[in-house]
Amino acid sequence: MNEPRLIRKYANRRLYDTVRSRYVNLADVRNLIADGVRVRVVEQSSSSDITNSILLQIIGSLERDDGALLTTGFLTDLIKAAGSGSDPGLPERLQTALRNALPPATAASIEN
Repeated sequence: MNEPRLIRKYANRRLYDTVRSRYVNLADVRNLIADGVRVRVVEQSSSSDITNSILLQIIGSLERDDGALLTTGFLTDLIKAAGSGSDPGLPERLQTALRNALPPATAASIEN
């Protein structure tokens, strides 16, 4: 499978798409993902992978712009479950549940 597209985050909080050689915003990254492009976001100064943090920001922007995607109850339960640390299989089960809820073509394109 192709390598994820590298996006660099600079100290000024700007995101830079290394393939298109231009700055992008969260909506641009969201559109890449919607188009099936895998992304990897790296902090320029430390080379730390911050992909999950950026993806959570995108989810947050979806909540603001498009209405509630995730209910308060679901988020509360997720925080409780994640905070307890007693269920290491939770991430895999959540991902499986999401794949089962999506159309087959979309579900097949999701990777860990």
